[in-house]
Amino acid sequence: MKKILKLSLLTLFLSISLFARSIDDIKKSGEVIIAIYEDFPPYSFIEDGVPKGIDIELGKMIAKSLDVKPVWSFTSFDENLASDLRNNIWRGNVVHKNKADVMLRIPYDYDYLRITDKSTGQLETDMVSIKGPYQSEKWIIATNKAVIPQINTLGIFAYQTIGVEIDLLPDLHISGFARGLLSKNIKHYNKFTDAINDLKSGKIDAVAGLKSQIEYLLDYKNNADKYYLTEDIPQMKSQWDLATAVSSNYRDLSYHIDGLIDEAYENGEIKKIFENFGVNYLSPVSKKQ
Repeated sequence: MKKILKLSLLTLFLSISLFARSIDDIKKSGEVIIAIYEDFPPYSFIEDGVPKGIDIELGKMIAKSLDVKPVWSFTSFDENLASDLRNNIWRGNVVHKNKADVMLRIPYDYDYLRITDKSTGQLETDMVSIKGPYQSEKWIIATNKAVIPQINTLGIFAYQTIGVEIDLLPDLHISGFARGLLSKNIKHYNKFTDAINDLKSGKIDAVAGLKSQIEYLLDYKNNADKYYLTEDIPQMKSQWDLATAVSSNYRDLSYHIDGLIDEAYENGEIKKIFENFGVNYLSPVSKKQ
């Protein structure tokens, strides 16, 4: 059912536009095309044939502000964020060349925004406008509280098991800790949901991943007595803001979304969306500066 729905959504996407568009073009078409990551709860996923998630609700909010309907362009993670932005926003998919009008869940981080392409010397984000920070995200560790009531050092995983999604930052950081001392107790997963299921069933003692995902998948709001969550991952930079990306050719749309999100942040609408999915909302660091 999921594959059929994704195919139908892609067909609709292909029939609408070959190019990212201005606000006027979007309003004339009656639809805004929004790129979101597929199968990525609690941000964007399919449940009973219906798109759901935090980013789905934010996309609906953007569409409503433009008085148009949202059209979802589900995309997978490429080798890096620069590729995701290229494939979804400024160049288009390598096969059908289609572009979205806006993409969600883009890091809003000064260091990232200054990264240059080694071959050209240009900024990796030169072709996009990144604005509208709406959330702060963290890497954290969740443990079975009965086995690991708290964590002061990663050294505890020389004796206890921990699950990580393969090749993500927690995997690289924990695998490299103390020259690989913990490697025998690290279990790697292709899907983070499988790691969560093994933690729930007691097959492993802890997981390392995104705070929002962990809270949602563990239903932490109702299970705080069972699980311990760290504030971060020891000795690892683990907090950054997330925002939206629009083609740099259409900065008017980017500024419109930035203003919309700022208003929704101030009136508590964004916080409510996160709380509706059982996630403890972290305000963007950039909003506090």
